[in-house]
Amino acid sequence: MEPAKRKTNRPIIYRKRMGFSQKDVAQLLGLKDTATLCQYERGHSLPPLTVALSLELILRVPVAFLFPCLYEELRAGIRTMEELAAGGQGLLF
Repeated sequence: MEPAKRKTNRPIIYRKRMGFSQKDVAQLLGLKDTATLCQYERGHSLPPLTVALSLELILRVPVAFLFPCLYEELRAGIRTMEELAAGGQGLLF
């Protein structure tokens, strides 16, 4: 899982829909400046869980919507492990 390959992080889309600037969101997250938020929005890095959950609250969308590539990657990995463990019976999702 290389963060650089994640091109479709969506915090920027939802941030703009809410009418927030990067500075607004960075302040709400308690960040010193907008550089770290920019890294999350561009997919160069992933936020820690507490920041991801804070973004969910601020932007009013589930974390899975904010970071869909990561979500899909994790879901595919879990499905694969589940299929191997259960012999292909009863997927969770």
